[in-house]
Amino acid sequence: MTDEEEAISNKELKDERMWFISCCLITAAAIFLRFFMLGLKPFHHDEGVNGWFLTNLFRDGVYKYDPANYHGPTLYYIALGFVEVFGLDTVPVRWSVAVWGVLIVVLAFYLRRYIGRTGAMFAALFLTLSPGMVYISRYFIHEIFFVFLGLGFVLAILLFIEKENAGYGAIFWMALILFACFLAPVMRVAPAIAGENTTLLWVLRIGLFAVEGALIFFVVRMLREWNGGRPIYLLLAAACIALLLATKETTFITLGTMAIACVCVWAREQIGNAAKERRFPSMIFALAIIASVALAGVIASKLPDIAADFGKRVHEITSGPSADSLTNLFYVLIVLVPAVLVYALYRWDRRGKPTRELVTEIVQPSFAAFRHALGTRSDTILIYAASSVLIVYLIVLFFSSFFTYADGVKGFYEAYEIWLKTGSKDHTQNGIWAYVEWGMQSDGPIMVLSRVGLIIALVKGRDRVAMFTALWAFGLFLAYTIIPYKTPWLALSFLLPMCIAAGYTVNELLESKKNAVRGVGLAAAGIAAAILAYQTYILNFVRYDDEDAPMVYAHTQREFLDMVRDIEHFAELSGKGKDASIDIVSPDYWPLVWYMRDYPKAIFHGRIADTTPPPEMIVAKKGDQDRDVMRKYSANYEYYASYKLRSGVDLVLLVRKDIAGANGQELNKIK
Repeated sequence: MTDEEEAISNKELKDERMWFISCCLITAAAIFLRFFMLGLKPFHHDEGVNGWFLTNLFRDGVYKYDPANYHGPTLYYIALGFVEVFGLDTVPVRWSVAVWGVLIVVLAFYLRRYIGRTGAMFAALFLTLSPGMVYISRYFIHEIFFVFLGLGFVLAILLFIEKENAGYGAIFWMALILFACFLAPVMRVAPAIAGENTTLLWVLRIGLFAVEGALIFFVVRMLREWNGGRPIYLLLAAACIALLLATKETTFITLGTMAIACVCVWAREQIGNAAKERRFPSMIFALAIIASVALAGVIASKLPDIAADFGKRVHEITSGPSADSLTNLFYVLIVLVPAVLVYALYRWDRRGKPTRELVTEIVQPSFAAFRHALGTRSDTILIYAASSVLIVYLIVLFFSSFFTYADGVKGFYEAYEIWLKTGSKDHTQNGIWAYVEWGMQSDGPIMVLSRVGLIIALVKGRDRVAMFTALWAFGLFLAYTIIPYKTPWLALSFLLPMCIAAGYTVNELLESKKNAVRGVGLAAAGIAAAILAYQTYILNFVRYDDEDAPMVYAHTQREFLDMVRDIEHFAELSGKGKDASIDIVSPDYWPLVWYMRDYPKAIFHGRIADTTPPPEMIVAKKGDQDRDVMRKYSANYEYYASYKLRSGVDLVLLVRKDIAGANGQELNKIK
């Protein structure tokens, strides 16, 4: 080895060491932000509902999918493993979600060969520090696992195209999925044979688990011997599709925008090819016009409020043309912008302006490479068949509650009909531009840098994964903006690819040969990280229940936990402890169901009710029920305190007079 070769080798070794250290530090930060003080904020309404389903599954072994509660069952079965080990409590339950928030960051590191080493590192850093990603990672809801699966699907396809041999990570995930697939038969066979014999039951379970382990081993070994294990990646992608469908009904939006992004990447390359051949890309130009006219037609017929709101807002800002004129301008822009973009990119490519040379570590996947990875015709048929069977099996497995509730599979289809109705009626009060406002307040640097990344990727027209990711982010943002149904956690679907596109932006700026551009990139990355870190601290540890803070949406107020502690105090004071009787007559009470899960005599009436004998405590709604409360309960109860449940909803705690003692007040003191 020459001195020059040795110097290069030492530099590469040093770079790899720094990369590894950076990955460890970023991952450690992600773990800290997602796991530290997880019990700080009370459960949200939706967390309470999810906790109720989980409690029934944990204690009774029963979960029946209801399409009216159209989110899928995966969340509960994942959390079940955590509560079996760590107990049915707030923190372990949230661990079951936070872990996926960390794994999203880890997956981002695997993009180094597609958006550059620096790009992958900053993508992971932005995912780590994103206030929105951190906030929802600390929620017991479906979104984080859902977006993890979206990124997992993309990465599995990329690795299938590039790698000839399956890595240890892929083998581990394949074994885990096989474990879930074989678990249901194992768990059902043992009780059927053992009956009431507990000893035989556990002997059979241990034996069947051993058989399952051996079966998984042989299946994985067989897959590793099939083309070096490459098909494992495509099977993982298929599993991601199935689990996406078993997690949230918005899967078709995610996969649809991915497909459209792929088409757009192909179209961009056709523009570049046409420019090299000195011919106008007529087909792409025509397709752009057709697609934009179709989009304008859909908006005009189904969602005319979008155009009207655009006209109204621009008129208010400019005080110029009338709102109706600006509304018409909106449709003109929808039709013209794609066509103008195609022409502009064509003219740019015609200039033949040199760009920096390809970075050797950036891999450019293609459909031809995908076809090549499939192997022979028989291999292709077999892998598609295996993937299809895996998708169907996992969907049936989860929606049938591991083969215990057949109607759940039917409900899987019914959920989409329900969602299409609620998607145009529920949570529509936030306005068309809600995601712009929420996003810029919570994750403004990421949104700005991702848009810059989209421009860079389209102008360069070379880095396919960067173009795909930026277009995927923009497509999801556009789709969720158009859909009337809006909640902050839905933003995570486009926030994830935005973080990746933002990382790509930093990569391109720092890779520039111009010192000024590198300086801009370094400043942008540093300022963005500082702003995100500060916003994350404020949102997650200070203003986590402030309705004026971004991402906070009808969240339970922190003083609600004071009420829970007071209930526990008076339950102990009564001498009955967990056996104390508590009547909840307020119609608004979620997530109190979760916090009363260990009180078997906590009854949720949801209305003023007669109970005999009088319970130790009553929880009522302040304001709406004051008159009925004073009329019905004055003889036996005293008012203890009021607590804010969430914006516009206050609860009052009534304690029986023999327990309240000196702390109680007459019910007419409710305030």
